[in-house]
Amino acid sequence: MIQRIQSLWLIVAAAIAFATYKLTLYTGKIADGSERIFQLANDFFMVIVIIALGLLALISLCLFKNRKLQFKLSVTGVIFSIAFLFLEYFKVEQFKKENLILTGSYQIGALLPIVMIVFFYLAARGVYKDDRLIKSMDRLR
Repeated sequence: MIQRIQSLWLIVAAAIAFATYKLTLYTGKIADGSERIFQLANDFFMVIVIIALGLLALISLCLFKNRKLQFKLSVTGVIFSIAFLFLEYFKVEQFKKENLILTGSYQIGALLPIVMIVFFYLAARGVYKDDRLIKSMDRLR
């Protein structure tokens, strides 16, 4: 299970998903000079989605014997990660409007879902290559 490269990519994707939970996504300053911080832990729906993404990566990791399902789950992880990225953007924009943020910046927690998309993609590509390799070996028999 761990000796396959896609297993490593799925472990990293799960770790990123669970790390995103605690990191700051956005910080901004309001008119009186104080800072407002938006974290994923402040929004229940986003917490559920990121935990589901982490669990999806771990479940896909455990399905190493069923390559077709592992591939489908990895592609699903890519799609849901992209959807999460859009959700994150809209939640931050809503946060900026509600708190009347004058200036602000995205933090490292906001960039991690992009990296998670890459790792889900690499895992799907690895599963696909394994499947092709096994099919070619079956033809040689």
